[in-house]
Amino acid sequence: AWACAAARMVAQNTRADDSAQAFNEQVSMWVYEEEVNGKKLTEVINETHENTKYLPGVDLGPNILAVPSLEEAVKDADCIIFCAPHQFLHHICKLLEGKTKKGAIALSLTKGMRVRKDGPQLIS
Repeated sequence: AWACAAARMVAQNTRADDSAQAFNEQVSMWVYEEEVNGKKLTEVINETHENTKYLPGVDLGPNILAVPSLEEAVKDADCIIFCAPHQFLHHICKLLEGKTKKGAIALSLTKGMRVRKDGPQLIS
């Protein structure tokens, strides 16, 4: 739900009055592919503009494109926003090595805490 809410805000802002044409209106959102009522979750989101599993009843916007491929979702992105659970972030970053646009920036909205022998460590 956290990632969908963040994607919704990004989508709303890219559709807002942009006289400078600073933003590409389409927002690609990587979605872990799973089935919901016999359909792929990416298909459900792209057809209904709603993530019926994790954020039901909330319109994500017509300019959200749910993509099952991480590489495809980031390939032309100027800004990559991470909202994945902290325990998956290291692996996701490893998968993206060398596959992002030169000069792309990253923003982390990841939340959580990792507990180690020497004490808790904030992720954000």
